[in-house]
Amino acid sequence: MSKHWLSPVRIEENSVVLEAGRIELEPDEARGLFLSLLKSVNPGMLLLFKSHMLLSEDAAEDCGVDELPFDLGDVEEPILFGPEGIELSHCAEAYMDRLPTIREMTEWLQVARLRLSTIPELENGSESNWLSAMQVWIEQGSQIILLREDD
Repeated sequence: MSKHWLSPVRIEENSVVLEAGRIELEPDEARGLFLSLLKSVNPGMLLLFKSHMLLSEDAAEDCGVDELPFDLGDVEEPILFGPEGIELSHCAEAYMDRLPTIREMTEWLQVARLRLSTIPELENGSESNWLSAMQVWIEQGSQIILLREDD
């Protein structure tokens, strides 16, 4: 079974930080509606990345592929990648380079909020809360990623 995590991320010159406050997108039905809404705004708004692919080959060999050296579920702790933390894979670096800018995400979140308001049954649900969290993260200067964690 997979878990999907919405996470604020700070990308600096030599490091990437998955910030505290990550949100597990559950239940599955709400997650599906939420991701469909975001895709309808822009297909590249929130691209999925597998959490185990964050690790470089060396880091994966050191800790073993079966167990990650971090816990996405520990939402109160940031996870640091870079010289002072875990080595990030080249795949993950390329993914981070393609994340929407804060300006793009701000515009797309406005559109998503308008579209959500036309669906009364979703307006006060998890989807609305997730959009609100994304808005706060963007206002704080973070970018946003979607990670899939496979059991």
